[in-house]
Amino acid sequence: MNKYDICIIGAGIIGSSIARELSKYNKKIIVLESNLKVGLETSTGNSGLVHGGFDPTPGKLNAKLNVLGKKKYEDWISQMEFPFVRIDSLVVGFDDLDLEHINMLYKRGLINGLNPDEIKILTRKEVLEKEPNISPEVKGALLCNSSIAVDPVVLTETLMKNAIKNGVELKLNSKVIAISKQNNLFEIEIENGEKINSQIIINVAGHYADVISKMAGHHEFDLVTKRGEYRVLEKTEAGIVNSVVFMVPTIHGKGIIVAPTLDGHVLVGPTSEDFVPKNETRLITKSKYDLIGDIGKKLIPNINMNKTCLSFSGSRPIEPKNDDFWIKPAANDNSFINVAGMKSPGLSSAPAIADLVIELVMKTTKLEEKSNWDPIQRNPLIHK
Repeated sequence: MNKYDICIIGAGIIGSSIARELSKYNKKIIVLESNLKVGLETSTGNSGLVHGGFDPTPGKLNAKLNVLGKKKYEDWISQMEFPFVRIDSLVVGFDDLDLEHINMLYKRGLINGLNPDEIKILTRKEVLEKEPNISPEVKGALLCNSSIAVDPVVLTETLMKNAIKNGVELKLNSKVIAISKQNNLFEIEIENGEKINSQIIINVAGHYADVISKMAGHHEFDLVTKRGEYRVLEKTEAGIVNSVVFMVPTIHGKGIIVAPTLDGHVLVGPTSEDFVPKNETRLITKSKYDLIGDIGKKLIPNINMNKTCLSFSGSRPIEPKNDDFWIKPAANDNSFINVAGMKSPGLSSAPAIADLVIELVMKTTKLEEKSNWDPIQRNPLIHK
């Protein structure tokens, strides 16, 4: 039976981030992914925006890690080649209630640690000068100039390639079906019948993190789902916005956006639908398709939603009691670390989440840095 120091369950953006950062250390590490490729779940159905950090509720873990993660993206950008662009975010308001919310977001951003030169409240005139296609009904907006747009799937692949380059083993098509523990060693059974042993488990299984935790005997949290649907417009619509333009957050979610994509299309969405079954998080519905069109037109009246060339759906696992990231060891086992509830801003926080997990690992085992760790990951298809 193969024996490892650390087993990471899940190879989305968070699991791949943890694998890459842990590859600095002299540990035998394996990543188990149930799908045939990395990043096929939440990481695929994602707007790909590293948020500025003004939205999360101050004092919550996700607010702290959003700002820390955004800063550490600068290290990743300097070390690895993946598609990205620096882009402004604009939260626009259409009535006095919206403007109150925008002022609240501005204050929240400062509390969360943004520099005053990163965020600014714009007048109606300033908004229309910056984005002339926005509805003339706009009354003001919050501008954040420190957002970064990335391709989340390519980034996930890049992180995992660098982890493998530095000695991490990846097993795809490896769904975990049983976990037990004897003599301080986990036995992990994979659906194909293979079994591995590991001293530490890091559970980053997305929507199924609660299932994996209970499989190991830890019943401390449950997850619910939030599904969001998107529409992508043809490249003929490029230029209709220059920034990531948000609606003020409403019952529809964090805020529907109209945004340029890295490949020259225009992205509109997502919607927000709670409590869908775990196996229906990628479905497309007619009602939400139409809703995206209505809200897109409210933001940008002359947007041509008939130019939709692609629809897709993404989802977020939510820990409903705290409505925050759940990053902690099991109550009675420091060697079983849960990394769950990765709602937005999970992508933005990924580098900082990895750092926090490393701190938790250090509480249960000694980590020694490799002398030959190589953080550089080149991509021949990208020329900076």
